[in-house]
This record gives sequence, C-alpha cells and structure tokens, in this order.
Amino acid sequence: MTFDLSSLTELSTLEHLVSTQGVEALLAALDTALAQTPADARVLEEEGLTVGARTLRLLRRAIALDADFLREHPEALFQSLYNRLRWYDAPDAAAHYDTQGPGPWEHPDAHLHRLAARWRQQREAAGGGAWVESLTPLSGSLDGGDQHFSHDERVEAVAFSPCGKKLATTSSSEEENIHLWDVVTGKCLRVLEGHDIGEILGLAWSPDGKKLASGSRSHDARVWDVETGELLHDFPKQEGRVTSVAFSPDGKLLAVGNLGWRVHLFDLESGEKVRTLKGHQQSVLCVAFHPSGRLLASAASDDTVRIWDMTTGAQVASITTNATPRSIAFSPDGERLAYSVLEGVAIAETQHWTPLEGLWGTMGCTNIAWLGTTHLGMLAPRQVLVLDAHTRDTVWSRTYHPNTSGNALAFSPDRKHFALTESTQVLVSEIHAQPPPTLKSQGQPVKDLLGAPEAAGLIVKLSDQNAVVDARGQVREFPASSMGGGQKSWSMNRDATLAAFPIVNFHEEPRRRAIQLFDLVSLAPAKELTAKPLEGRDTASRMLQENVVAFSPDGALLAGTVELGVVRLWSIPDGRLLHTLKGPANPVTSLEFTPDGALLLTGFAEASHLLVHDVKTGALVHTTKVALKPTPTYAVASAAPRLAVGRSSGELALFELPTGTSRFIQVSNETVVAVAISSDGTRVAASDMDSCVHVYDATTGDELYQVPHPELPYALAIEAPLLVTMSEDHHVRFFDLATGAPRADVEASTDPLDVIRRRYWEGLADGPVAFHRRMDPTPLAHFQDAMEACYILRDGIAVGQGRTQKDFLYVLRIHE
Repeated sequence: MTFDLSSLTELSTLEHLVSTQGVEALLAALDTALAQTPADARVLEEEGLTVGARTLRLLRRAIALDADFLREHPEALFQSLYNRLRWYDAPDAAAHYDTQGPGPWEHPDAHLHRLAARWRQQREAAGGGAWVESLTPLSGSLDGGDQHFSHDERVEAVAFSPCGKKLATTSSSEEENIHLWDVVTGKCLRVLEGHDIGEILGLAWSPDGKKLASGSRSHDARVWDVETGELLHDFPKQEGRVTSVAFSPDGKLLAVGNLGWRVHLFDLESGEKVRTLKGHQQSVLCVAFHPSGRLLASAASDDTVRIWDMTTGAQVASITTNATPRSIAFSPDGERLAYSVLEGVAIAETQHWTPLEGLWGTMGCTNIAWLGTTHLGMLAPRQVLVLDAHTRDTVWSRTYHPNTSGNALAFSPDRKHFALTESTQVLVSEIHAQPPPTLKSQGQPVKDLLGAPEAAGLIVKLSDQNAVVDARGQVREFPASSMGGGQKSWSMNRDATLAAFPIVNFHEEPRRRAIQLFDLVSLAPAKELTAKPLEGRDTASRMLQENVVAFSPDGALLAGTVELGVVRLWSIPDGRLLHTLKGPANPVTSLEFTPDGALLLTGFAEASHLLVHDVKTGALVHTTKVALKPTPTYAVASAAPRLAVGRSSGELALFELPTGTSRFIQVSNETVVAVAISSDGTRVAASDMDSCVHVYDATTGDELYQVPHPELPYALAIEAPLLVTMSEDHHVRFFDLATGAPRADVEASTDPLDVIRRRYWEGLADGPVAFHRRMDPTPLAHFQDAMEACYILRDGIAVGQGRTQKDFLYVLRIHE
C-alpha cells in the first residue's frame, strides 16, 4: 500500500500501520513519503491546517524518539505523538525553554500543536482509550541533528572511533559499563563486560579502530577487541586510579596515567610493560602522544606538563602551569601543544616548548581537541566552544547544563560532530548547527519528591531550590530568598496550602528550635510554632531527622519535635500549643495521625517503642513494643479502633483502642517484617523472615491460611476481596483474601496500600511506568520512562522523578 503526505498525517493511518506492521514499517513509510514529497509540497487539511514535508520529518523524529517504547506499547502511539507535537511549537512552550535564537513557536509554519489538538479531538470523539498526557515538555528535540544515547547510570567518558561512525562510552555502573554505539542509527552495538568497578575516566580507540582501551578506579587498564568484545589485555595493579589512556600513532604502545604519579607504557603485541615514566610529583591526569609517536606529553596535579622521549624514556621538557592542567592535545602537524591552565587554554610551540602569549577560551576549560590545525574545540563551563586557533575568536558555541559530577566532551575525527555527556545520557550533535531550544528543567534535576498520594500537591526538591506542584499540574518554583530550601523533614497538609519543617534559630542564644510553617500559596514563610524546651531534655541536632513533623488529616493540627523524645501538638490557626507528649529519651522517628484524626502514633526506633495519644485530651492511650527498623511495622484499621503491631520477637499484637485490651499471636520466632489490617479491623496479615504471609481472623486470632513467597514480602495491604503484597524481588502479588488463592503477579514496585485505597496506583519497574486503577493488576496505561519515584495526586495528576531520563521532572495527567 502506498502512503503519501495526506494519509500519513491522519492519526488513523498511523495507528493502523503501527498496530498491524510495527514501528519499523511506520518509519519506513514515512521515509518513503519524505523521499517522494517535494520540499515545497503543501496539503490543506480541515480548519485551515496546512501540512507539508516538514510535518512528515518532525513526525518521524517524534516516533524515532519513542521507538523502543512503541515497540512494546504500540497502543500508545497517539500518546507519544501528542506529548511530543503539542509541546513542539505551541506558544505556551516558550516559557519552558532557553533558546539561542528563534524557537519553533516563532516559525511562520508553527502548526504541529494544532495537528496534535485535532488528533485529540478526533480520538475523544471516537471514545479512545486511556492515555497519559504530559503537562510539561519532554526531553528530546524534534529539531536539528541531536541524538541522545541513554544509560542506566551516570556517563563518565566518551570517545569517537577514528572513522567517526562509532562511539564508545563508559558509565558508573558495575561490570557492564562500556558501551559501543552506532553514531548514525543511535543503536547500541555492544556492551563490554567492563571493569568490576565503574568510574572509568580513561577511554581511547586504537588508530585502526579495532581496539578500545579503558582505565578505571580499580587501578587497572584494559584493552578490548571491538568486534568480538574479547578482553585482549589487562594491566592491573597500577599505583592509583587510572585517569587516562592513549594509543601510540602506530598502535603498538599504550600509555597509562594514574593517580600514583606514574605513566606506564605497555607493548600491545606482547602485553608486557616496556617502560615507566617517573618525574611527576603528584597525580597524572592526562596523557597524549605526539603525532610522530616519538614523544609523549603528560599533565599532572603538580601543575606541570612534561614531555618524554619514547626511545629513551627521558624527560625532554617541562612546562610549569598556574593550575592543574586537566587536558592536553597535540595539533595534527605536531607543531603545537594545547593544555589547560587556570584562566583558559595555553598553547606551546613544540620546537622549543615555548608557550605563546595570551590564552584561548575561558576559565575552567577542559577536553581540548584540535579540529585540524586551524581550530580548537574545548569544554568550557556551560559552553562547548570552537575557537580560531590563530585569532582566538569564538567561531561557534553551544550552551549546556553542567552536571554536578562533571561533563565530558569528544569531537568526531571529521570535525562535524561532538558528543557531550549529560548525566545518564550522551548528546551527539552537529558542530555549527543551530542548537534546538534547551529545556530549563534539565538544569534542575530532581533530588526528592515529598508528598502523599491523592493530596492536592507535593513539594519537589530540586538541585538548587524547591518547587511545588499543585493538583492542576502547575509547577511553581520557590523564590530564591525563601526559607527551608535545604531542609529534609518536610510535611505538607492534604490541601497543599501549608508545609512544615523543623528549623534552628542560630541567631538566638541559646539556639531555639521551632517548626516553620511555609505558605505554599504565596511561597513565603508563615508563622513559627515553638515551645519552651522541657528541663533535662536534649535539643541536640540528632533529633532533627526525617518524619518528625505531621499534619492532622483535617489540616488543623500539627505534631512535631523541638527536643529529644517529646512531641508537641499545636493548633495551626492560632499557633497555640495544645499538648506536650513525653516519651522515651530517644529520637522520635515517626509521627502519624490515625485516619480519623483522633489518635497520634509516635515511634521511637532506637527504643522499639510506639506511643498512642488521644489528640483531644493528650492522654496516653497505649504504649507497646514494636519493630520500627527499617520501617515501622504497625497498621491501624481506618474504620475501626484496632491497632496491629509486629515485634522483633515474632509476635503480632492486636490492640483495641482506646480501651487497650489486647490479643497476641505468635507468627514466628523471628522479627515480624510487615503488618496489614483491613479497614473494618476483621482481618490482619503479617509477614515473617521466612518469606511467608500469615492471614488471621483479628477477632478470634485464628490463622486462616499462609501464603509463601519466593522472596521476603516487606509490605502488605488487605481489603476485601484482595490481599496485596510487595516483595524484595520487585513483584506485586494479588491473592484472594478469603482463600489465599493467587490472583495476579505484577513485576513492579508500589505501595500495596495505594493499590487497595487509591483511585490510581503506579507500578515502578526497570521499564516504562504503568498506571493502574484501584485493585486492578491490569495496566490502564503506560508512560515511556522508568521512574525512581512517583506520586499520583488528586484528579489523576502524576508527578514523577525520571530514571531513564535521570532525575527529570515529569508532570502527567491520567486520562480515561
């Protein structure tokens, strides 16, 4: 069947192709249509919408970005295209980007967002299925020649092959940490077994492109056969971490520099060490051969660049620098050596090793590369630069968001492309091309998400500041002057109007501890809640840790700590201190109101103690031993006054609140790992160290059945008709609550309580995140990235911390 411009911009055609023939067939159809469509061709669609060859090109790019996801989930084609095209050239996209020129939304033919909107209307009119909308732009550009090669862990080094068609990268993951890529297709060609320990900074190709050398933190350098992946040589027991490796121009020698102040030379035919170059007084950071192969340059943290004769091993020159030189490079004709100094890049003539006057680039430049004899490429802070090697003028630059762990840069041998590490991915793009807009959010990676399921919002801790996401999916960053940016123990009321965190007033003597309320509407500090410390109670900093602040369910009360082992209960509207609740002289590690707000549960992990107080009177209702490490092992029935507690003795205790009457069940001889109780308090479950879940009648104490698991179930939830468990093998399992018969097994991680209580729950795995309805193991919809963490707020707003796109902030809406 033949497809043309008109048919391939119809959603029904695209969906039919991908569902019946797959992603490759869809991409091939677009390629064929592009080849046959003149650049100036135009087709007028409904409502004045005009599509052309550019439409097909951008459609193809959008599909290629999500191709791996669509191979597994072709039903998500509309979702992927909508989320890409809607944010490509819509006017409101501009606020999310930094640009180095006009953005796509300024293009006279800005129509992709209109096409996406039309598809959405058509789909909704036809009663399309569930999907996930991104409320902010996704990573990955539809413009230019940008490609992104994703890794599981942080990328540390990158190097083009001599022909420029392959790219080698290293990551901080253990063992399989060296990847080989096809630059044109972006496909991973091979993953080498790699070093036992990641953090591989040394990486170099042999001149013929058949071998790859790598050096790691484990004090070893290795040489690999690129085609087979075979380890050809291993050079262990270097004096320190290997920082740099380099092949000689004839490919016969490998130079290895390390933090132990040495440079070793190895014969690659015999595998023997032929010479050690000694002279540096501190760590060697980089090595480079002269094009003739007769000389080697090395740079070290002793603020010198030294030149060595390869025939004799003698040092023939030493250049003193004003700071640690972290990068060196010989020009292709061998007449000049470039090296980094404090304020930029210096160049020395190799005839007499005399530095030229003046500097190239800016302060902090690294990863120097000669692009022929006329230009220098380098990595400056926040910019990739190409300079005229004679005039020092910048002939091209591109901004980037720096990583806290540092970036690495490589240029292709044909001097047309560069590769830049960006956290867990590598950007490969064209030099001199107009860069696409850069997402502002990629410069602010997510450090943590603080909130609760089905709340009206949550707090996002970014690398340099905080932000709040509300139930409409709007993201607002805290002002730089606002307080609490670095605090850990945040808590937020369910309406997302107030947050609270512990503070120390260092300007007062003695230092006064308090709970700071923060207005999430105005994004400004509100009142402080404080109390005079009790005599004899420690106010040391160790008591200020996670989970020491909690709002009541109705948001009217706040519980928190300002001294060791004491919980204060305040009225939020007037700031009045209501109760002072004393406990053991140990840090409070957990605070939790019961669902009805009538009781407050206070956990003391060091003492394995749980206190239950009446919120209205402040009276101590109950105290009991409980296993609280690594997580609290107790559960409260939401619709009945019953508390289930697990103990390290293997005992399960059931308490009637507030009377305190009890029943004890011996589950095991070892620690009870997790406990769950049904909302009406009639069923209780406990898991033990034998990886078995025991289900009991909470009224009689009779055991109803046991459910063995392949690995330890560390979280449980029960609610008719299901028992839901979460195990260390990252499986969520569903069982019939009445009989214990297995119902379903989902390979993902989630909180079982979310499964039984929430409108939606998320399944986190190594692959795309899945969204489910309450108590339903069948996914409602998938989203393309894996997530480190995710909260689903009210009205189906999901906020996630990316894993594939490392620490990327996702704000999504689930549609049914």
